[in-house]
Amino acid sequence: MLKRLQATGAAVATLAMLSGAMLSVPAAAAEFEWKFFTYFGANDLPTATHRAFAEDLGKATNGRLKVTVYAGGELPYKFSDVLRVVATNQVQMGDLAVGLNVGELPGLNVFDLPFLCTSFATFFEAAGKVSPTVETALHEKFGIGSLIHWTMPPQQIWLNQPIKKIDELKGRKIRNWSRLHVDMLQMFGASAATITAAEVTTALERRVVDGAITAAVPAYDWKFYEVAKYGYMLDFHMSHQIVAVNQAELRKLPADMQAAIRAKSAEWAPKYRKAIEDAEAAARKRLVEKGEILVTPTPEDNARARSLTKTIWENWAKQGGAVAQKLLADVSPICLK
Repeated sequence: MLKRLQATGAAVATLAMLSGAMLSVPAAAAEFEWKFFTYFGANDLPTATHRAFAEDLGKATNGRLKVTVYAGGELPYKFSDVLRVVATNQVQMGDLAVGLNVGELPGLNVFDLPFLCTSFATFFEAAGKVSPTVETALHEKFGIGSLIHWTMPPQQIWLNQPIKKIDELKGRKIRNWSRLHVDMLQMFGASAATITAAEVTTALERRVVDGAITAAVPAYDWKFYEVAKYGYMLDFHMSHQIVAVNQAELRKLPADMQAAIRAKSAEWAPKYRKAIEDAEAAARKRLVEKGEILVTPTPEDNARARSLTKTIWENWAKQGGAVAQKLLADVSPICLK
């Protein structure tokens, strides 16, 4: 999950438009100071987007609220700590991935199911069905609110040997980052390997693994065009990300500041989407320019992949109980239309 999404190309242009015209926040000391933790790196696209959003929150509150964004490595927290540190008010805002907290949020990671939602359009439409249930769980169990729901780009399989069809995944060892990836790869005849983001490129170069699961943006940033020149573009998974806030701290703010934060969050939701979509399009283009071969699965292989992984949905819904079953029923008509 730890994908190092660099703010390059079109993404830089997007963020420039988002923040370039902002007025500077008054120099007077803020009445309220918040910490916002993201596990993404300091130069990664989500971090840059979070910082632009935080700056605009300061502007919208006339400098009364100062939100400082801390990237991965700048605070002693990991991606799996976000839920806890926001709930316990060690930070007031956090970059929360639902799928990385399945133990605390059982049955809510419906978007992790392979080949369910596979595009930005279906994710954002379906998120409207999912978000109320997720928000209720976060509020009632952890005292956490949601400001913005967004997603990472579609996940692909990047390989250091040619591939033309799904059967050719058999016997290959693939780096994964989600529990559900393991089941999916096994159904394809492949095996999963857990490797940190920092080690992926080296593992591919040394043939420790035959491939890796990630999106096009980190594939470009990690120079996969040098070590994994074949992208099998399955578009099989969209992750569910939330800009989370400690509800008690939000309620401490004056009513006008709370209203300003809610209004800015609504304004920024489409800006998050545009930033990541622009980055994805730019990365695919640049990968090809660097010699990456992007392989589009045949309709037959795509249908076969969906058929093979359908049992993952069934097992997940059974284990997740009534909540999981309802979310799957709500999301499926949107994502599969």
